[in-house]
Amino acid sequence: MKDHHQGPAYLDEMRVLMGQVVSAADASIPAASIMAALHDHLETEEFATSLYLVWGCLGESAWEPERAADAAREWLALDHGDREAVRLYYDHWLFDVCGYQRP
Repeated sequence: MKDHHQGPAYLDEMRVLMGQVVSAADASIPAASIMAALHDHLETEEFATSLYLVWGCLGESAWEPERAADAAREWLALDHGDREAVRLYYDHWLFDVCGYQRP
């Protein structure tokens, strides 16, 4: 039985891809898959755009597999039913790490 507080269905696909980032010798390959998988959810799923922006940022500059693995590990550890925890994750990665301007 699925937990009703897990969040949107696309998270199941993201969990698999994030696990691949953590375990990959070259994390850029599953990271590109994350971006591709998110594309269809940008308009429909809460936080999909934030996740897309984080992974776009991580891949935009010189590829940093350790930073990507940290982002993936932290994402996997999130309780995606806890909106405040999810918001804090994205605030940290978008604004503190990636340097996007706070609204």
